Order: sequence, then structure tokens, then C-alpha cells
Amino acid sequence: MFPVTVFLLQFFITSVFTSPNSPCITPNKENARCIPVKSCNVITNALLTGDTEAIKFAKQSQCGYGSEPLVCCGTMGLPIIEQHVLEDRANSDNRNSPCITPNRENARCIPVHNCPVVLNALQSGNNEGVNFAQKSQCGYDSVPLVCCGTKGVQVVDIFDHRLLADWQTCGIEKSNDRIIGGSNTDIDEFPWLALLRYTETTFGEDAGFKCGGSLINRRYVLTAAHCISVSSNQGLSLSGVRLGEWRQSTGRDCVGKKGLQKCSDPPIDINIQRSLPHPRYNTRTRDNDIGLIRLQRNVNFNDFVHPICIPPPNGELPNVGTSMVVAGWGATENNDTSDVKQKASVPLVASSDCSKKFGRRGYISDNQFCAGGVEGKDSCQGDSGGPIMRFKIGTSDIQWIQEGVISWGVSCGLANYPGVYTRVSKYSTWIVDNMSNF
Repeated sequence: MFPVTVFLLQFFITSVFTSPNSPCITPNKENARCIPVKSCNVITNALLTGDTEAIKFAKQSQCGYGSEPLVCCGTMGLPIIEQHVLEDRANSDNRNSPCITPNRENARCIPVHNCPVVLNALQSGNNEGVNFAQKSQCGYDSVPLVCCGTKGVQVVDIFDHRLLADWQTCGIEKSNDRIIGGSNTDIDEFPWLALLRYTETTFGEDAGFKCGGSLINRRYVLTAAHCISVSSNQGLSLSGVRLGEWRQSTGRDCVGKKGLQKCSDPPIDINIQRSLPHPRYNTRTRDNDIGLIRLQRNVNFNDFVHPICIPPPNGELPNVGTSMVVAGWGATENNDTSDVKQKASVPLVASSDCSKKFGRRGYISDNQFCAGGVEGKDSCQGDSGGPIMRFKIGTSDIQWIQEGVISWGVSCGLANYPGVYTRVSKYSTWIVDNMSNF
């Protein structure tokens, strides 16, 4: 304990004298008690991280000095709300107003000390917990107010591998559009989405976009095996990839009023150097329905072209009922596409329930999972071969991870019949092995 005590002493002054256990008010406006710093776990744990905000908060928490520093010990060791937010919101009437949590739950704005999930996040002492709490801020009314849902920090691992996009920046978009439903995306949402172009093998004419995919680094697109093998039974040849698209009918896309427009860069059309369906792809069951496309050249990243993260090998899926997101233009082998990029939220479904729904139509293997079954909201808003995604709360922004590849279903958006997706974490090793070998 001695080295820790010495470490803690350097942050405090010794000229203040107050009786231990006296009432006090923390910098976060909590009623608390003035106790020895080494007895206040939330402050000591925060200090040991070396974070500058934690050190500043600890100094502001000092309420006396007996034989050692005394601190006003509340439920948190970091400021939950920044000073400029306090000033901006001090007169707001947000208490008990509707709000949306960082996990996109509909909730209410309540005092922080009444919200167990935010308190638990703060008391964890880690950066993700503190970041979650700060993103939960929704006002100030004598005490900090937070948007209080039922779910705390969502811990989702990202595959950190030299051949993949940087794990700290993959899956981050510039869009501020945080509403998920069956609707158009913002112009710069989901910048990793790709459209796969096909050519008719008989006359060499352009057959348009029939599938989707996702950019996972500067050179590779992840898609479904059936999108790569489509030419064998439909007289089509996979010929190119488009990145950075939003509205298919225009070149450079713009949104907003004249003078205040936000415009994208023109989409990028790239030839394909090689494509690789999984060698054990089963055309009957759609098991192992995953494949890789190597582009003719590297692409440069921008706000409209950016890679998504993938999960580590054998990473766990979220709990049943968790909302996931599909996005795209509805591109399939047989149907017309939407002109504008779409998105929809779909719940994860238990594989056992999914198998019962399909009966003889299809067995769901450990390499697959099901999501959706909500009428009008399914992979209709995504592309065959495109991603189904979930997000985590990163250090500075929401970060998206591709959990699956859109594989098959009974009918687009049919109530009570979920879509079936290839589980990416089962193939993470295969992906990086083949990125370096083919």
C-alpha cells in the first residue's frame, strides 16, 4: 500500500484541515462524505489510470487533510458532465424528458444517482465506462441528468490484424444521423458499403448491380459466395465494384438547401483482380456463404469510402433480441434496387426458433444466424452479400462491426420469417489467411 499512498499524495495539498466523515458535495454535485483518499475506490482507481481529467477531478474533490488527503467520495471518479455543458443546460427543463441512449434505446432523462447502468459504467473505472456515461448526458438540474436505459456499455471485440483496417478507426462514419428505421440513410452513412456490378456473358452488356459487399481494407471487399458464383447459373460475370455511392441515379450526390448543401465525392468504380468464394460453400443449404474480392488497386479513404471492422475469430454474438442494422440498395439477383441507400434495424433471433420457422426449407448451422422477421423490415433494405452490423461505443465515436453477410431468406420483409446471415466471426481467420494468399 505504501507505494500507492505515495503516488496519491503527490496530487493533493496539505494545508487544508477538515474532520473526517464530514458532509460534503462532490464536483458532480453529489451529497457525500469527506473520507481518506485510499478509502475512496472510485477516486483511487481513476487516479491510477493517469488520466488528466481524473487528476483534475481528484484535486477538486479534496475536502481536507488529516494524516492523509481527504476527498469528497461520491459514486464517480470523473466529471460526468463538462463545464460548458453545465452552462448550456443549467436552465433547461430536461428532467424526465424522452431521450435516446448511446445504445439507441428510448429512455428518460433522470438524475445520474437514479440510473444504475450509468453508475455501474462510471464505477468500472475504465475509459469505455466513462465515455458511455458522458455520452449519456442529457442535461443538468441541480445534479447531472443522464439518459437512462436498461443496457450499459456494450463490449464488442474488433479483430486487430495487420491485414485489416486499423481497429481504432475502422467502422467510424462522419454521419450524425442516429435514427434507425426502414428509411433512407444520410449521405455519408455506412461508407463501407459496396455494390457489385455484373456483365452478361453472351453479349457483354452491363447487367447492373446484383449484389452488395463491404470494404474491409484498402484492397478487399467481403461479400457472399453466392454473389461470386452467380455467373454459373445466370449467364452473368462479376465485373466490378462501386464504392462511395448514395443515390444511384446521379453522379455526385448532394443534400440540403442551396448554399448549405452537403455533397459527396463522385462514386468510385473499380475493376476486380480476383474473387474467391469459400471452397466449402454449399449451394443447397447456403452454408459457408462468404467470399472475398480483391480489387484491381488500392482505394483512398474519405468520408464516403471507409472500411468496416470485423469481429475476432469465434467472437460471440450479442444477446437474442439485440437490434442489428442492415443497409444498402436492396440489390439481389432477381429484384429491382432502391435508388437511394436504405437502412433498417432488425432484431437477432435465436437459431432454434429460426430453424423451426423454416422447417424443411433450411437448417441453420453454427456458421449462420438469423435476424429480422419484422414485416417490411429485413434485408429488403440491405443487399444480398452486404453486411449486417452492430455498433460499439468507441473512445470518440460509435464504431460499427460487421457480424454477418446477408445470405438468404424466404421472402423480403415477410412477417415472422427472419433472414439468414453468414456469421463473420467463424471466418475471420479464413479471411485474413486468404487476403495474403490469393
